[in-house]
Formats: sequence, structure tokens, C-alpha cells
Amino acid sequence: MTASYTPMMEQYRDIKSKHPNEILFFRLGDFYEMFFEDAELAARELEITLTSREGGHNIRVPMCGVPYHAVESYITKLINKGYKVAICEQVEDPKQTKGIVRREVIKIITPGTILSELLLSETGNNYLVLLYEEDDTISLSAADISTGECLWTLFAGNSRLTAVCDQLFRLMPSELVTVGKIHSLDTISSFVSQRIPSCAQTTLVVDDVTQAEQLPQRHFSPEELPGNPCVLSSLGYLLYYLHYTVKNDLSHINRLINLDTKEYLVLDAATLRNLEITRNMRDGGRKDTLLSVLDFTKTAMGGRLLKKWMEFPLINPLQIIRRQDAIEEFVQKPTLREQMIEELGKIYDFERIMTRIEVGTASARDLVSLKASLAVLPAIKERLNSCGAKFWLDINLSLNTHANVVNMIAAAIVDNPPLSVREGNIIRQGYDLELDELRSLARDSKQLIQEMEAKEREITGIKSLKVGYNKIFGYYIEVTHANSAAVPPNYVRKQTLVNAERYITPELKDFETKILGAQEKIVNIEYQLFLTIRDYIKERLQDIQLTARQIAQLDVITGLAEAAARYNYVRPQLNHNSEIIVKDGRHPVVERLLKREMFVPNDTTLNHNDSEIMIITGPNMAGKSTYMRQVALLTLMAQTGSFIPVREASICTVDRIFTRVGASDDLATGQSTFMVEMNEVAQIVKYASARSLIILDEIGRGTSTFDGMSIARAVVEYIRDKVGAKTLFATHYHELTDLADTSRVIKNYSIAVKERGSDIVFLRRIVPGGADKSYGIHVAQLAGLPKRIIERAQQVLQELEASKSIVSVSQQSREQIAATSTITPVSLFSSSVADEILTIDILSTTPLEALNILYRLQNKARKETGSI
Repeated sequence: MTASYTPMMEQYRDIKSKHPNEILFFRLGDFYEMFFEDAELAARELEITLTSREGGHNIRVPMCGVPYHAVESYITKLINKGYKVAICEQVEDPKQTKGIVRREVIKIITPGTILSELLLSETGNNYLVLLYEEDDTISLSAADISTGECLWTLFAGNSRLTAVCDQLFRLMPSELVTVGKIHSLDTISSFVSQRIPSCAQTTLVVDDVTQAEQLPQRHFSPEELPGNPCVLSSLGYLLYYLHYTVKNDLSHINRLINLDTKEYLVLDAATLRNLEITRNMRDGGRKDTLLSVLDFTKTAMGGRLLKKWMEFPLINPLQIIRRQDAIEEFVQKPTLREQMIEELGKIYDFERIMTRIEVGTASARDLVSLKASLAVLPAIKERLNSCGAKFWLDINLSLNTHANVVNMIAAAIVDNPPLSVREGNIIRQGYDLELDELRSLARDSKQLIQEMEAKEREITGIKSLKVGYNKIFGYYIEVTHANSAAVPPNYVRKQTLVNAERYITPELKDFETKILGAQEKIVNIEYQLFLTIRDYIKERLQDIQLTARQIAQLDVITGLAEAAARYNYVRPQLNHNSEIIVKDGRHPVVERLLKREMFVPNDTTLNHNDSEIMIITGPNMAGKSTYMRQVALLTLMAQTGSFIPVREASICTVDRIFTRVGASDDLATGQSTFMVEMNEVAQIVKYASARSLIILDEIGRGTSTFDGMSIARAVVEYIRDKVGAKTLFATHYHELTDLADTSRVIKNYSIAVKERGSDIVFLRRIVPGGADKSYGIHVAQLAGLPKRIIERAQQVLQELEASKSIVSVSQQSREQIAATSTITPVSLFSSSVADEILTIDILSTTPLEALNILYRLQNKARKETGSI
């Protein structure tokens, strides 16, 4: 038997049936209520009381609720946990409706469509990404509805899956939507789950394909629209989803950007992670990242743009130089820079304020913040009048001060309005005549009552007559029974008391109507005036959005100039010789973390002539990884237009930076440290070009010595012969240094070490030549291993070196090798004694000198073999 519910519960069930994947917040009076499974889920997740309600015919249904005025905090909790929320409001006035008030879902809040300031990162974008595949081509479309940005890019060929994952890692979406069939979707979903765990994943079913196909033309100009049908479909489905959830015209999404990989330095997911450019590897936060060092922006808009610039560095030298010229001018004009920083500090996030104005959620406080922000622009333009760099000239020329908007808000909105726009007290006195009259009436009502009371006493002669008010009967004239004979005929009896009668007069009734309706009218008039002002600003949406983007650029350049001045950064020169030449380069992050010591700078020379591959040997903890990351970060900074921490530098633009640094595993997908390492190396050698920069650290350590060294050597040779990329290759396999003997483009470098007896000091300097020791036991001692372990390790090392057990091969094995191969056996460990013997000029050495040499070499050999 089918349960029979109350009309209100049937209304709820009908609406809920259309939103099975969202938690339905159903408005009842001053609360949003949830019922059935939604109530049980919300009560558990929000830790609120689960009750029940009569549903009809003695059926009780689970129920919980939250007050409407505090709903944002509860929605925030649910969205952060990956849920979606549908807001169902009353769309009719209950006072004018008979029966059930009509309700509709006015918006659906998902992780990718949030607009609440509580949920949004101030300096980060909140992207919703949609993937659509057609004919082995994947189109990625993304939008941040809080700022109005819309991006697209297209991936084709065998590398499309990797490229999609890399782009997702750069954008860090909060929600990923897929449409139709996508090959390798499981791989993409697994990557998102592992690398972007906070990203919600949604499958979209498009009910009206025709409507979706028409949406791009409504939002973007014809010259912005791509010709590729796959991209157009992707954009249409993205906008369709946004309209379905936000339920607004979304006219603020009006600018389309193509993320063309040919225009940007490509950073894959591994490089972004390893170099800790905008997120650290520890917890994904900003602390101790390159972004945290360079971010001197003063506005939220500038903070978001700086992050984009660092994740999408430029390739075009002219665009880089344009930024450099602007930074240089502000470095050379410290007073102007300081003044600009001060002005920027007064600007609110009016890019997102304009979005709230467009979707109808802006408050009066938002308008006051917009006014304060735009009011700064004349001073900024005045500062820019003294600038000569083309970047500043272009900004100044196109920067609109929007004086009309500033003046309107200043004239209409009070300085400190309440948060709600439906409670009054937001419009200034003197802005609207009718509003002023009503306010005067409401404010002076007490005095008017006293004047009316005095007037009636004089007319009737009743000295004890009183004019009063209560909530049930309204305004009244009260006369004691003793004076009832003096009551005028125009008095109408309203209520009888024990000792008195209460009356009403036409004049008092009119007064009551005015007074009681005044406050309600005041609130309604103020709200309508607010809507008029908001609509006026909305008409200028695109112009103010453009201003917001210009302020963001101005803020980023000013901040980079501040970083350059504060940290003693230098403008790098750009060259077309495919060279990276750095003099006294410093790691931009590490040098900021050092408190009690100076950072040791180092030089770098990379080119395609005689230093294409740098093989770097030396002990752990000596600075190899820091040095290699440093070169990559300096190159990246240069291509964002930033100045860099060097004495001088000449850098060519690179198309990609690849890094394989450190040891990590991916146990969730069953990949060991070594497998992760090999996967990353495979991606590097597959996609790198002669214009790329490759950073490889300790390839082959996750397997046996012979396997690891063989792989490392093969990788270096492949890069040398097939790729031709500028490469920094750090290794513990000293045997690889012999590659420099047979190749013009390979150079050996090592970390300088100073020995003091049994102690060592890492000098942090990169010097020409290879290292002949790893100093592993010394590093273990520095790490704090117990003395007994250190002593035992030294003993074992001496035994191994004495017996040559690691590399010894039986005579029989050697004979077999000689019989089956023409390859000459190579010792895995070099000997300093042998090296010195090879340098002796025997023919010119006297017998006495030869005897001294022999004595010295014998002592040295004893030390190396542990015989003494």
C-alpha cells in the first residue's frame, strides 16, 4: 500500500525526486529542513539533532533543520566533505497564497560552483573542469564562476592522457565533470583521486543538446570562439552545467582564453610537485614554496594572477621583456613603488564582488567595498603618469576610474550598512524624498502621538484622556467611565475595560496606517533602491571586470619589483643562443630559510656546444639537489618576467622543464619507488626536446648496483644522442664520469668537500671534475646514527674495499666473458693510486724520485685498502 503524505510532504518528495544527487535544503519559515535520507545524512555529517515530523496518516518521517540566517556555515561543511546542496526557496508570498506555498530549487551548490566567501580561497581560483572526448581528441574546458574566467585547451595524439593529467594538476579543480564516453577515464579518475583528492567527480547527462550548443555564442564574442567542434561542444556542456546549477544568466562569464601550450613553458605534474612552485610537497600548502617567496601582492586579484603566471610561464621573449621593463622601472623608483603598494592595499576583491552583483547575491557592504576600491584608481593613474615602460603606459591608458559608479554608491549607500539588504538602514538620508518622509514619520511618531493627545484633551476637555498602543488592537484613545459623557460623537468604541473605554477616530486610524506601514515601506523602498543601484552597476560589468584584470597585473608587477628590491634580485638577459649562463646563482627559497648562515652561490653553464649535460657527483646532503632545483627555478622565474637571485645571468627560453628529484612511491596504485622513478624518466625522455631543461637526480638507486648504473648510463646516452636537451644529472655512480672522456657535450662537476682528518665539511660549491667518494658513512654520522653502527659500517667498508668483494669477478667468469664478448670489463670503483700511476712520466723520473713516489703510493694504497 502506497503511503499517503501531507500536501507539503508530497511537494518535498516531488522536488527531491528531481534532485536525487543533492541534499535538499527545503525552506520552511525561518529554517531549511531536510527529510528522509537527506535528514539522516545531514544530521550525521553536520552533527545536529535528528528528529521526526508528522508526514500524514500517522507516518513520521526523519527530519533535521538549520536556521536560514546561519545556513552558510552548514553548507560550507557539506561542500568541504564533497556533497552537493540544492537550495529550495518559497517563490510566493505566503500572505497572498492559499494552500501550499510554491517552492522551487533556486540554485545548486557544488564544489565547483560555490560563490560564498567562506568557501573560496582568496588568492586561489576555484575551477570547475569539464572533459569531453571526440574522435580521439580530448577537450578540456574550465571556468571559475567566482571570477568569470573561462579557459579551454585541446589534447590530441598519444600523449593526450598525460597532458590532460598535467593540466588538471596545474588547475587543481574542485570539481571534475565528464560528458559521454572518455577512454582511459579510469586512469584520469585515479590520478585525480591520488593527486587532487579534494576534487569532486561528476558525470553530466545533457538533456537538451541544442541548448548546450547555443550557449557559447551567448557568452563569448565570435572572434574568441574556437573553430574546433569538439571544443565548442565542451564549452557548451560546461556552460550548460553552470546554468543548471547556478540558475542565472552568468553574463559575467564573457571572456574566453585558450591555454595554448605553444605559448607557455610547460610544467608537468611531477615538475610542479618536485620544484614546489606553488604547493609544497609536505601538505600542499603555500609555505616554503617559490610562490610564498615572490608574493608581495596586495590584492586578492593580484595573488591569483601571480599563481597563474608561475604555473604558466611565458615563452615569447618580447612578452617577457615587457614585464621586465616594468619591473625594472619600479625597482629604480622606490618611492613610486612604495606609493603604489600603499594604494593597492586599499583595494578589495572587486572582481568577485562583480560576480556577486551579477548573480544577485551582493550585499550593501559589497557595494561599499567596490566604491572604496574604485575610488583609489585616480591616485593610481596619477602615479602612472610618471612611468615610461610600455606596460605601465598601456595600463594607464586603458584604466577607467568609473567615477559615475563611485559617485552613485557614495550618494546612496551608508558607510557601514548591515549585512542583510532586507532589513533597511542601507540608504543615505537625502537620497530619496519618499524614504526620508517615511523615516521622519517613523522617527517622530512618539512626538506626534503626544501632540494628538494634547489636541484631543483640548477639544474634549477630558484632562485624563490618553492615546496609547498595543500589538493586538493597535492605536486607541482611552477615556475613563467617569468622563464618558464628554466623548465626542466621532469616537468609535473599540474595547471596553473595567474602568475605561477605548475608542478610535478616523484621524487616529489614518495615523495608525501610516505609522504601522512606514517601517515595512521603508524596508521595501530601501531594497528597491538597492536593486536599482545594483542593476546600474551590473550594466557596467564588463568594463569593471577589465579594470579588475588591469589592477591584478599592476599588483603582480609591483610585487615582483618589491621582491627584486628587497632580495637583491637582478634582471636576467634573454639570449637566442640556447644558453643558460648563471653567475653566482642562489636558490630563491632556500636562501630565505637560512637564518644563521649565508647561502653559497654557484655558477652554471649549459649550452649545445660543450656543456649540454652536466654530470654532478658528490655526497648526499652536500647540495646537489638544491643546486639543480636552483637552476630550474631561476629559469622558470626568468620566463615569468621576474628578476632572479644572481650576480648576472643570460638565459634562453625553454619549452619545458622536466624534473626527477627525490624518492617517492605510489602504493595506492601498487607502484614502488623504483617504478615511480622509471615512469617519470620514461615521460621525460619521451616528451623532452632540444629546447627543454631536464633535471635528473639519482637515477637507478631503487634497484641493484649493476642494474641501476646500467640504466643511468643508458639514460644519459639516450639524452645525449636522441634528445639533445640541456640536462643536469646528479648521480652516485662515479663510473659515469668517464662519459665526459668520449663526449664533447658532457661535463663533469662535483660538490667541493674539505676533509679534516675523519671529519668532512661540505663547501656547497659546484666545481669542475668528478668526485671519487660518496661519504655515505659521514652523512649517516651527521644524521645521528649511533656510534656503534658508524664504527661497524666503517669496518664493513674496509673489508669490502680490501677484498674487492663488490666488483670482483672470478677468473673463470672473466674467461667466459672474454670468450663471448669483445666488451672490456670496467671496474665499478676507481683507484686514486692507479690514477696517479697513470700520470707519472717514467722516462724523465730519476731513481731517487721513483723510490719516493713508490713509497708514497704504497702508503696511500694501504690507507685506501684499510691495511693500516
